[in-house]
Amino acid sequence: MAFQLDLPKFEALNAQVLGVSVDFNSANKGWAEKLGLSYPLLSDMRRQMTQAYDVLYNDVTMAGNHKKVPLFLRAKRSWFVIDTEGVIRFKKVTSPRELLPNDEILQVLKQL
Repeated sequence: MAFQLDLPKFEALNAQVLGVSVDFNSANKGWAEKLGLSYPLLSDMRRQMTQAYDVLYNDVTMAGNHKKVPLFLRAKRSWFVIDTEGVIRFKKVTSPRELLPNDEILQVLKQL
């Protein structure tokens, strides 16, 4: 919701806000409608992007099984600023409940 409230600030800096989760498209659509989000929420059901960005963790431990079960691989709460050339200029990964103030991201964008 914080991104939605500050969306005009991001747009003023020519930034595109995207949300990504490992949930189904229909779950993302419902979430966006419930919260009134106007920026895209993308689904990474195959966990290709979240794996490439190294933000996956296995939140379920199966008794006696140390292999990662894809169904239980969840994305860590993370923020990225990627420039127009595709270079990651900012990355922050936090605990699931921790939030990152938008001001920190906006400051990075202003420096690009």
